[in-house]
Amino acid sequence: MDLHHTVAHGRHRRRRTRLRGAAIGLALALLTGIAVAVFLWPSGPASPGQAEAAPTSAGTGGAGHEGHEGHTSAPSDPAGASSLGAPAPASSAASPGAGRAVPVGRAPHHAAIAPDGRFAYVADPAAGAVIRFDTALGAAVGAIPVPEAPPQLVTFAPDGSRAYVSAYDEGFTVNAVVTIDTRSDTRVGAVRVGRGPYAAATTSDGRLLYVPYFDEDHLDVLDTTTGELVDRIEVPPSPHWVAFPPDRRSAYVTNHFSDVVTVLELGSNRVVASIPVGDGPHSLEVSPDGTRIALVDYISDDVVLIDPATNTVVGTVPAVGAGPQDVTWAPDGRHLYTANVDDGTVAVVDVRAGVVTARIPTGADPTSVSVTPDGRRLLVTNFGDGTVRLLDAAG
Repeated sequence: MDLHHTVAHGRHRRRRTRLRGAAIGLALALLTGIAVAVFLWPSGPASPGQAEAAPTSAGTGGAGHEGHEGHTSAPSDPAGASSLGAPAPASSAASPGAGRAVPVGRAPHHAAIAPDGRFAYVADPAAGAVIRFDTALGAAVGAIPVPEAPPQLVTFAPDGSRAYVSAYDEGFTVNAVVTIDTRSDTRVGAVRVGRGPYAAATTSDGRLLYVPYFDEDHLDVLDTTTGELVDRIEVPPSPHWVAFPPDRRSAYVTNHFSDVVTVLELGSNRVVASIPVGDGPHSLEVSPDGTRIALVDYISDDVVLIDPATNTVVGTVPAVGAGPQDVTWAPDGRHLYTANVDDGTVAVVDVRAGVVTARIPTGADPTSVSVTPDGRRLLVTNFGDGTVRLLDAAG
Protein backbone atom coordinates (compact mmCIF):
# COMPACT_ATOMS: atom_id res chain seq x y z
CA MET A 1 0.00 0.00 0.00
CA ASP A 2 1.40 3.42 -0.81
CA LEU A 3 2.62 5.83 1.82
CA HIS A 4 -0.17 8.37 1.44
CA HIS A 5 -2.88 5.80 2.05
CA THR A 6 -1.51 5.17 5.52
CA VAL A 7 -1.83 8.79 6.68
CA ALA A 8 -4.90 9.53 8.80
CA HIS A 9 -7.15 12.01 7.04
CA GLY A 10 -6.95 14.70 9.71
CA ARG A 11 -3.18 14.38 9.98
CA HIS A 12 -2.90 14.61 6.20
CA ARG A 13 -4.48 18.05 6.29
CA ARG A 14 -2.28 19.30 9.15
CA ARG A 15 0.86 17.98 7.47
CA ARG A 16 0.17 19.67 4.16
CA THR A 17 2.68 22.50 4.66
CA ARG A 18 5.48 20.10 5.53
CA LEU A 19 4.57 17.79 2.66
CA ARG A 20 4.62 20.75 0.28
CA GLY A 21 8.20 21.55 1.24
CA ALA A 22 9.29 17.94 0.94
CA ALA A 23 7.67 17.58 -2.46
CA ILE A 24 9.32 20.75 -3.76
CA GLY A 25 12.74 19.68 -2.55
CA LEU A 26 12.48 16.19 -3.99
CA ALA A 27 11.12 17.45 -7.28
CA LEU A 28 13.89 20.00 -7.72
CA ALA A 29 16.56 17.48 -6.79
CA LEU A 30 15.25 14.99 -9.29
CA LEU A 31 14.24 17.35 -12.06
CA THR A 32 17.34 16.70 -14.14
CA GLY A 33 18.01 13.19 -12.91
CA ILE A 34 14.98 11.17 -13.94
CA ALA A 35 14.97 9.61 -17.37
CA VAL A 36 12.06 7.72 -18.77
CA ALA A 37 12.99 4.07 -19.26
CA VAL A 38 10.96 1.02 -20.15
CA PHE A 39 10.43 -2.16 -18.15
CA LEU A 40 10.55 -5.54 -19.86
CA TRP A 41 9.12 -8.41 -17.83
CA PRO A 42 9.97 -11.20 -17.37
CA SER A 43 13.09 -10.97 -19.52
CA GLY A 44 14.62 -7.89 -17.90
CA PRO A 45 14.94 -4.17 -18.70
CA ALA A 46 15.27 -2.87 -22.23
CA SER A 47 17.08 0.18 -23.44
CA PRO A 48 15.39 3.51 -22.71
CA GLY A 49 12.75 4.35 -25.28
CA GLN A 50 11.92 0.76 -26.20
CA ALA A 51 8.51 -0.69 -25.46
CA GLU A 52 7.69 -4.19 -24.30
CA ALA A 53 4.65 -4.23 -26.52
CA ALA A 54 3.61 -1.15 -28.41
CA PRO A 55 0.29 0.15 -27.12
CA THR A 56 -2.08 1.03 -29.92
CA SER A 57 -3.01 4.67 -30.18
CA ALA A 58 -6.43 5.54 -28.95
CA GLY A 59 -7.54 8.50 -26.91
CA THR A 60 -8.66 10.52 -23.98
CA GLY A 61 -9.18 9.61 -20.45
CA GLY A 62 -8.98 11.20 -17.13
CA ALA A 63 -8.26 9.41 -14.05
CA GLY A 64 -7.30 9.72 -9.64
CA HIS A 65 -6.32 9.71 -5.01
CA GLU A 66 -3.77 10.86 -2.80
CA GLY A 67 -3.34 9.82 0.69
CA HIS A 68 -6.91 8.74 0.72
CA GLU A 69 -7.40 11.25 -2.01
CA GLY A 70 -8.42 9.78 -5.70
CA HIS A 71 -10.76 9.95 -10.90
CA THR A 72 -12.90 8.73 -12.74
CA SER A 73 -14.88 7.64 -15.34
CA ALA A 74 -15.58 8.84 -18.76
CA PRO A 75 -12.92 10.06 -21.18
CA SER A 76 -11.65 13.58 -20.64
CA ASP A 77 -12.72 14.50 -24.17
CA PRO A 78 -16.28 15.57 -23.37
CA ALA A 79 -17.59 14.80 -26.84
CA GLY A 80 -18.26 11.37 -25.40
CA ALA A 81 -20.98 8.98 -26.45
CA SER A 82 -23.25 11.60 -27.98
CA SER A 83 -20.67 12.39 -30.65
CA LEU A 84 -20.77 8.73 -31.62
CA GLY A 85 -24.52 8.77 -32.17
CA ALA A 86 -25.47 7.17 -28.85
CA PRO A 87 -28.83 7.98 -27.24
CA ALA A 88 -29.06 11.08 -25.08
CA PRO A 89 -28.13 10.36 -21.45
CA ALA A 90 -30.74 10.05 -18.73
CA SER A 91 -31.76 13.13 -16.78
CA SER A 92 -29.72 13.26 -13.58
CA ALA A 93 -31.45 13.21 -10.20
CA ALA A 94 -30.88 15.82 -7.49
CA SER A 95 -30.70 12.98 -4.95
CA PRO A 96 -29.52 9.64 -6.38
CA GLY A 97 -30.75 6.44 -4.81
CA ALA A 98 -28.22 4.41 -2.84
CA GLY A 99 -27.83 0.83 -4.00
CA ARG A 100 -25.81 -2.05 -2.69
CA ALA A 101 -22.16 -2.07 -1.68
CA VAL A 102 -20.27 -4.73 -3.64
CA PRO A 103 -17.07 -6.31 -2.26
CA VAL A 104 -14.26 -5.53 -4.72
CA GLY A 105 -10.68 -6.46 -3.91
CA ARG A 106 -9.05 -5.23 -0.70
CA ALA A 107 -8.78 -1.44 -0.98
CA PRO A 108 -10.32 -0.15 -4.22
CA HIS A 109 -8.86 3.26 -4.82
CA HIS A 110 -9.97 4.49 -8.21
CA ALA A 111 -12.48 3.33 -10.81
CA ALA A 112 -12.64 4.39 -14.44
CA ILE A 113 -15.56 3.35 -16.64
CA ALA A 114 -14.75 2.31 -20.21
CA PRO A 115 -16.05 4.60 -22.98
CA ASP A 116 -18.74 2.07 -23.99
CA GLY A 117 -19.93 1.86 -20.38
CA ARG A 118 -19.95 -1.95 -20.24
CA PHE A 119 -17.22 -2.33 -17.65
CA ALA A 120 -14.94 -0.43 -15.32
CA TYR A 121 -11.39 -0.98 -14.23
CA VAL A 122 -10.77 -0.56 -10.50
CA ALA A 123 -7.22 0.07 -9.30
CA ASP A 124 -6.57 -1.72 -6.01
CA PRO A 125 -3.09 -0.98 -4.61
CA ALA A 126 -3.50 -3.37 -1.67
CA ALA A 127 -4.39 -6.26 -3.97
CA GLY A 128 -1.70 -5.33 -6.50
CA ALA A 129 -4.22 -5.67 -9.31
CA VAL A 130 -6.67 -3.90 -11.57
CA ILE A 131 -10.10 -5.44 -11.16
CA ARG A 132 -12.60 -5.70 -14.00
CA PHE A 133 -16.08 -4.67 -12.87
CA ASP A 134 -19.12 -5.49 -15.03
CA THR A 135 -21.42 -2.46 -14.84
CA ALA A 136 -24.52 -4.40 -15.94
CA LEU A 137 -24.00 -7.21 -13.44
CA GLY A 138 -22.74 -4.87 -10.74
CA ALA A 139 -19.99 -7.31 -9.87
CA ALA A 140 -16.25 -7.90 -10.14
CA VAL A 141 -15.56 -10.46 -12.87
CA GLY A 142 -11.77 -10.68 -13.04
CA ALA A 143 -8.43 -9.32 -11.88
CA ILE A 144 -5.30 -8.28 -13.78
CA PRO A 145 -2.10 -8.47 -11.70
CA VAL A 146 0.18 -5.42 -11.88
CA PRO A 147 3.60 -6.69 -10.72
CA GLU A 148 5.55 -3.45 -11.15
CA ALA A 149 4.05 -1.48 -8.23
CA PRO A 150 0.69 -0.97 -6.53
CA PRO A 151 -1.81 0.31 -9.13
CA GLN A 152 -3.34 3.64 -8.10
CA LEU A 153 -5.28 5.25 -11.00
CA VAL A 154 -6.68 4.24 -14.39
CA THR A 155 -7.51 6.04 -17.62
CA PHE A 156 -8.81 4.68 -20.93
CA ALA A 157 -7.91 5.33 -24.53
CA PRO A 158 -10.85 6.93 -26.39
CA ASP A 159 -11.79 3.72 -28.19
CA GLY A 160 -11.44 1.71 -24.98
CA SER A 161 -8.96 -0.75 -26.45
CA ARG A 162 -6.22 0.22 -24.00
CA ALA A 163 -6.10 1.34 -20.40
CA TYR A 164 -3.17 3.13 -18.79
CA VAL A 165 -2.53 2.45 -15.13
CA SER A 166 -0.51 4.74 -12.85
CA ALA A 167 1.42 2.59 -10.36
CA TYR A 168 3.82 3.48 -7.57
CA ASP A 169 4.93 1.96 -4.28
CA GLU A 170 5.50 3.32 -0.80
CA GLY A 171 8.16 5.99 -0.89
CA PHE A 172 7.98 6.23 -4.71
CA THR A 173 10.86 3.78 -5.16
CA VAL A 174 9.19 2.09 -8.13
CA ASN A 175 7.00 4.14 -10.47
CA ALA A 176 5.43 3.02 -13.74
CA VAL A 177 2.69 3.54 -16.26
CA VAL A 178 1.31 0.12 -17.19
CA THR A 179 -0.64 -0.59 -20.37
CA ILE A 180 -3.52 -3.09 -20.39
CA ASP A 181 -5.19 -4.57 -23.46
CA THR A 182 -8.85 -4.38 -22.49
CA ARG A 183 -9.98 -6.96 -25.06
CA SER A 184 -7.94 -9.67 -23.37
CA ASP A 185 -7.54 -8.12 -19.90
CA THR A 186 -3.80 -8.57 -20.11
CA ARG A 187 -0.90 -6.35 -19.21
CA VAL A 188 1.07 -5.64 -22.39
CA GLY A 189 3.68 -3.07 -21.38
CA ALA A 190 5.11 -0.87 -18.66
CA VAL A 191 7.17 2.31 -18.76
CA ARG A 192 9.29 3.56 -15.87
CA VAL A 193 8.41 7.16 -15.01
CA GLY A 194 8.89 9.81 -12.29
CA ARG A 195 7.79 9.81 -8.67
CA GLY A 196 4.12 9.16 -8.06
CA PRO A 197 2.46 9.08 -11.50
CA TYR A 198 -1.04 10.34 -10.93
CA ALA A 199 -4.16 10.92 -13.04
CA ALA A 200 -2.79 10.64 -16.57
CA ALA A 201 -4.86 11.48 -19.65
CA THR A 202 -4.51 11.00 -23.38
CA THR A 203 -5.07 13.57 -26.07
CA SER A 204 -8.23 13.19 -28.12
CA ASP A 205 -6.36 11.45 -30.97
CA GLY A 206 -4.89 8.97 -28.49
CA ARG A 207 -1.33 9.54 -29.60
CA LEU A 208 0.04 11.19 -26.48
CA LEU A 209 -0.30 10.44 -22.77
CA TYR A 210 0.15 13.36 -20.35
CA VAL A 211 1.45 12.09 -16.98
CA PRO A 212 1.38 14.30 -13.84
CA TYR A 213 3.34 13.38 -10.71
CA PHE A 214 2.46 13.55 -7.04
CA ASP A 215 6.08 14.14 -6.03
CA GLU A 216 7.46 16.17 -8.96
CA ASP A 217 7.08 19.63 -10.48
CA HIS A 218 6.61 18.66 -14.09
CA LEU A 219 4.47 16.64 -16.47
CA ASP A 220 5.82 14.06 -18.88
CA VAL A 221 4.33 13.56 -22.33
CA LEU A 222 4.67 10.00 -23.61
CA ASP A 223 4.10 8.56 -27.08
CA THR A 224 1.42 5.87 -26.59
CA THR A 225 2.78 3.78 -29.48
CA THR A 226 6.44 3.63 -28.43
CA GLY A 227 6.40 4.64 -24.77
CA GLU A 228 9.08 7.23 -25.50
CA LEU A 229 9.33 10.56 -23.71
CA VAL A 230 8.14 13.28 -26.11
CA ASP A 231 8.27 16.31 -23.83
CA ARG A 232 8.70 17.43 -20.24
CA ILE A 233 6.68 20.42 -19.05
CA GLU A 234 7.63 22.35 -15.92
CA VAL A 235 4.63 23.27 -13.76
CA PRO A 236 4.09 24.17 -10.08
CA PRO A 237 4.70 21.32 -7.61
CA SER A 238 2.54 18.23 -7.35
CA PRO A 239 0.51 18.21 -10.57
CA HIS A 240 -2.37 15.80 -10.01
CA TRP A 241 -4.98 15.77 -12.77
CA VAL A 242 -5.10 16.58 -16.48
CA ALA A 243 -8.16 17.43 -18.59
CA PHE A 244 -8.58 18.44 -22.22
CA PRO A 245 -11.41 20.73 -23.39
CA PRO A 246 -13.01 19.84 -26.75
CA ASP A 247 -11.21 22.64 -28.60
CA ARG A 248 -8.12 20.37 -28.65
CA ARG A 249 -5.93 23.43 -28.19
CA SER A 250 -5.35 23.38 -24.45
CA ALA A 251 -4.93 21.26 -21.33
CA TYR A 252 -5.76 22.04 -17.70
CA VAL A 253 -3.72 20.71 -14.77
CA THR A 254 -4.41 20.86 -11.03
CA ASN A 255 -1.31 21.56 -8.93
CA HIS A 256 -2.19 20.19 -5.52
CA PHE A 257 0.49 21.81 -3.35
CA SER A 258 0.42 25.09 -5.27
CA ASP A 259 -3.30 25.98 -5.21
CA VAL A 260 -3.43 26.80 -8.91
CA VAL A 261 -4.66 25.31 -12.16
CA THR A 262 -2.09 25.48 -14.94
CA VAL A 263 -3.25 26.01 -18.52
CA LEU A 264 -1.12 24.53 -21.30
CA GLU A 265 -1.14 25.32 -24.99
CA LEU A 266 -1.14 22.01 -26.82
CA GLY A 267 1.38 21.63 -29.59
CA SER A 268 3.94 23.92 -28.01
CA ASN A 269 3.15 22.65 -24.47
CA ARG A 270 3.74 26.19 -23.21
CA VAL A 271 2.22 27.32 -19.93
CA VAL A 272 -0.13 30.14 -20.98
CA ALA A 273 -2.09 30.82 -17.79
CA SER A 274 -2.18 30.07 -14.08
CA ILE A 275 -5.56 30.23 -12.36
CA PRO A 276 -5.66 30.64 -8.55
CA VAL A 277 -8.21 28.31 -6.96
CA GLY A 278 -8.84 26.98 -3.45
CA ASP A 279 -6.70 25.02 -1.04
CA GLY A 280 -5.45 21.65 -2.34
CA PRO A 281 -6.89 21.33 -5.88
CA HIS A 282 -7.15 17.66 -6.71
CA SER A 283 -9.44 16.26 -9.41
CA LEU A 284 -10.91 18.16 -12.35
CA GLU A 285 -13.15 17.36 -15.31
CA VAL A 286 -14.54 19.20 -18.33
CA SER A 287 -18.31 19.56 -18.61
CA PRO A 288 -20.12 17.55 -21.31
CA ASP A 289 -20.66 20.69 -23.40
CA GLY A 290 -17.09 21.91 -22.87
CA THR A 291 -18.08 25.29 -21.41
CA ARG A 292 -16.98 24.68 -17.82
CA ILE A 293 -14.22 22.91 -15.93
CA ALA A 294 -15.05 21.69 -12.45
CA LEU A 295 -12.46 20.91 -9.81
CA VAL A 296 -12.48 19.93 -6.16
CA ASP A 297 -10.25 21.48 -3.52
CA TYR A 298 -9.38 18.72 -1.07
CA ILE A 299 -8.33 21.02 1.78
CA SER A 300 -10.92 23.80 1.48
CA ASP A 301 -13.79 21.36 0.81
CA ASP A 302 -15.25 23.17 -2.20
CA VAL A 303 -15.99 22.87 -5.90
CA VAL A 304 -14.65 25.53 -8.27
CA LEU A 305 -15.99 26.22 -11.77
CA ILE A 306 -13.66 27.66 -14.44
CA ASP A 307 -14.69 29.17 -17.77
CA PRO A 308 -12.11 27.90 -20.30
CA ALA A 309 -13.00 30.74 -22.69
CA THR A 310 -11.61 33.30 -20.23
CA ASN A 311 -9.54 31.12 -17.88
CA THR A 312 -11.28 32.65 -14.88
CA VAL A 313 -13.12 31.23 -11.89
CA VAL A 314 -16.84 31.84 -12.43
CA GLY A 315 -18.28 30.04 -9.43
CA THR A 316 -17.47 28.32 -6.15
CA VAL A 317 -19.69 25.91 -4.23
CA PRO A 318 -18.51 25.75 -0.59
CA ALA A 319 -18.79 22.93 1.92
CA VAL A 320 -19.53 20.09 -0.49
CA GLY A 321 -18.18 17.58 2.03
CA ALA A 322 -15.07 16.76 4.02
CA GLY A 323 -12.03 16.05 1.86
CA PRO A 324 -13.45 15.98 -1.68
CA GLN A 325 -10.90 14.32 -3.88
CA ASP A 326 -12.80 13.38 -7.01
CA VAL A 327 -15.36 15.18 -9.16
CA THR A 328 -17.45 13.87 -12.05
CA TRP A 329 -20.06 15.51 -14.26
CA ALA A 330 -23.43 13.93 -14.89
CA PRO A 331 -23.60 13.31 -18.65
CA ASP A 332 -26.54 15.73 -18.97
CA GLY A 333 -24.43 18.49 -17.38
CA ARG A 334 -27.01 19.38 -14.73
CA HIS A 335 -25.19 17.97 -11.71
CA LEU A 336 -21.72 17.28 -10.36
CA TYR A 337 -20.75 14.43 -8.04
CA THR A 338 -17.91 14.62 -5.52
CA ALA A 339 -16.34 11.77 -3.54
CA ASN A 340 -15.70 13.07 -0.01
CA VAL A 341 -13.11 10.80 1.53
CA ASP A 342 -13.16 12.29 5.04
CA ASP A 343 -16.89 12.03 5.74
CA GLY A 344 -17.83 8.91 3.75
CA THR A 345 -20.23 10.60 1.34
CA VAL A 346 -20.86 11.49 -2.27
CA ALA A 347 -22.24 15.01 -2.71
CA VAL A 348 -24.52 16.09 -5.55
CA VAL A 349 -24.16 19.68 -6.76
CA ASP A 350 -26.81 21.48 -8.81
CA VAL A 351 -24.55 23.35 -11.24
CA ARG A 352 -27.00 26.09 -12.23
CA ALA A 353 -28.10 26.85 -8.67
CA GLY A 354 -24.62 26.37 -7.19
CA VAL A 355 -25.89 24.36 -4.21
CA VAL A 356 -25.45 20.90 -2.77
CA THR A 357 -28.71 18.97 -3.23
CA ALA A 358 -27.73 15.73 -1.49
CA ARG A 359 -24.99 14.01 0.49
CA ILE A 360 -25.25 10.26 0.29
CA PRO A 361 -23.36 7.95 2.68
CA THR A 362 -21.45 5.42 0.58
CA GLY A 363 -18.99 3.64 2.88
CA ALA A 364 -15.56 4.06 4.44
CA ASP A 365 -13.23 6.49 2.66
CA PRO A 366 -14.81 7.05 -0.79
CA THR A 367 -11.93 7.95 -3.09
CA SER A 368 -13.49 8.13 -6.55
CA VAL A 369 -16.87 8.50 -8.20
CA SER A 370 -17.57 7.66 -11.82
CA VAL A 371 -20.71 7.62 -13.95
CA THR A 372 -21.80 5.40 -16.82
CA PRO A 373 -22.15 7.16 -20.19
CA ASP A 374 -25.95 6.76 -20.10
CA GLY A 375 -26.02 8.68 -16.81
CA ARG A 376 -27.91 5.99 -14.93
CA ARG A 377 -25.37 4.53 -12.54
CA LEU A 378 -22.62 5.85 -10.29
CA LEU A 379 -19.72 3.73 -9.06
CA VAL A 380 -18.02 4.84 -5.84
CA THR A 381 -14.79 3.22 -4.62
CA ASN A 382 -14.68 2.88 -0.83
CA PHE A 383 -10.99 2.53 -0.09
CA GLY A 384 -11.50 1.86 3.60
CA ASP A 385 -13.96 -1.05 3.47
CA GLY A 386 -13.12 -2.83 0.21
CA THR A 387 -16.37 -2.10 -1.60
CA VAL A 388 -17.78 -0.33 -4.64
CA ARG A 389 -21.08 1.39 -3.87
CA LEU A 390 -23.64 1.56 -6.67
CA LEU A 391 -25.93 4.60 -6.87
CA ASP A 392 -28.95 5.14 -9.12
CA ALA A 393 -28.22 8.52 -10.70
CA ALA A 394 -31.19 8.89 -13.06
CA GLY A 395 -34.06 11.22 -12.23
